[in-house]
Amino acid sequence: MRNKNLWVLILTFSLQILLNVQAKAQDQIIKVDSFYSQILQEQRLLHMVFPKNYNPASTNKYEILYCLDDIADFLTMEWGMLQWEGFIPKNMIMVGITNPKPNGVDMRDRDFTPTKTWGNTGGATNFISFIRKELIPYINNKYKGSNDGNVLYGGSLGGLFVMYTFLTDPALFTSYIAIDPSLWWDDFILTKTATGKLDSNKMLRNTLYIAGREGNAFKEMGVAAMDSVLRKKTPVGLDWTCVAYRNETHYSTNFKGFWDGLKFSYGGFYASTGGYSTSRKIAIKPKRGIVLKDVPFNLTCYNLMADRYLHYTTNGAEPTSSSPRLAGDETSILLTSNSKVIVKSIGVRSEYNKLDSAYFVIGKTLNPITKPTKVKQGGLHYAYYQSTTDSFPDLKISKPVSQGIAGKDFDVNKFTTDKNFACILTGYIKIEHAGYYILEMGGGNDHSRVYLSNQQVLGNHFIRDEGEMYLLPLQAGFYPFRIEYFHKKGEADLAPIYLKPQGKEDFAIPSEMLYSDIR
Repeated sequence: MRNKNLWVLILTFSLQILLNVQAKAQDQIIKVDSFYSQILQEQRLLHMVFPKNYNPASTNKYEILYCLDDIADFLTMEWGMLQWEGFIPKNMIMVGITNPKPNGVDMRDRDFTPTKTWGNTGGATNFISFIRKELIPYINNKYKGSNDGNVLYGGSLGGLFVMYTFLTDPALFTSYIAIDPSLWWDDFILTKTATGKLDSNKMLRNTLYIAGREGNAFKEMGVAAMDSVLRKKTPVGLDWTCVAYRNETHYSTNFKGFWDGLKFSYGGFYASTGGYSTSRKIAIKPKRGIVLKDVPFNLTCYNLMADRYLHYTTNGAEPTSSSPRLAGDETSILLTSNSKVIVKSIGVRSEYNKLDSAYFVIGKTLNPITKPTKVKQGGLHYAYYQSTTDSFPDLKISKPVSQGIAGKDFDVNKFTTDKNFACILTGYIKIEHAGYYILEMGGGNDHSRVYLSNQQVLGNHFIRDEGEMYLLPLQAGFYPFRIEYFHKKGEADLAPIYLKPQGKEDFAIPSEMLYSDIR
């Protein structure tokens, strides 16, 4: 029965995710447009996908994702999910460039191939001209498209064209996504000419994502050879990667490559997004604290791809792309003086770069006290006060409404949430092992304070919806500990105080670590 209930829960959760994805896809506006191309001498059909917030009357510019082969139709749901999760901006328009088939002839062979080998192939240069001189100006003028930050996506022969455009005119788009590109074309002509093209572009500002299939296909499609050239000739300013997908077909790579390619293209954007947060902030901790001279501590980061896009300095200077990167989830920092640590997300789209900072002072390890003789393990002593003002009641003249021990099942919010009140918890906290510790106070504690060894460590720099944290070097032993909770009527519930030992996950301080005086 237990396993059955578990599967029901999993299926329910999965269904809810699917419904959410479908709902987000329905938020988009889809329409068909067309215009006549003088360069191509034909009518070109466009499938337009707009975000829900699209406003043609706005002065805001929209970045454009140009999809070859009209694959925008079946990638719309993925695109919506990427926006919903914060991997890419919401102010984007997707343009599906269809391929006309006059008399049943597919014109993609003409438009996507760089050289003529048979029939009407070899029109890629002309197609680039069409995109540069007609399509992009048309989209920019009619739909508020941006001249910068745009993406070109294509697979198979479309991927070949993506690579040809990147090598020929890299400034035309900011990001290029080539999925299982047909680089075998004309005896691997693009790979043979790539070295010269890359040498002529010493400084770029692009991302390039190439994906192929693992095994023989990686070589036969020409992806392996292009990967080798790029490794040897990577221009400055090019953020690129080449991956080989396992157990995918030539066509299924489009779905996986679309998702991964767009995430990669906006690496600097989502590097400054903390998980499901929509605030687009760099998520590091601690932000303040005391550190020991020449004794390293860990700076924890919760951002995706931190080791690729987040750079830091310890001297107060703004980081550059040559500054050291964060080392994933935790980075060891060593300081010799009071310091301001600055972290910056750096991607090719500089408008999305974000900064955050942390402040540390050199100090000494806080020394514990001798274990008090008359204490009881299992929680702090609490005193509950009602308040008629929006500030802490004067405890010298106020009498607690109730008091006792805040044990294992204690919940400060059970007193009331429709009145102003204060709850003061006092006693001791026992630290088992020496090392660095972070004390954390989360959302809801806007007006609360925390003291350790009679030193206020939390409550001076609280940020609403983010909280506050403080780093301390501690010895093993007992420390006087005091929490001053204050709740205002109508505001969020108070949250427990958390503790994070270095190298471990944070946790709400359990009653077993807390002691109260026997009264």
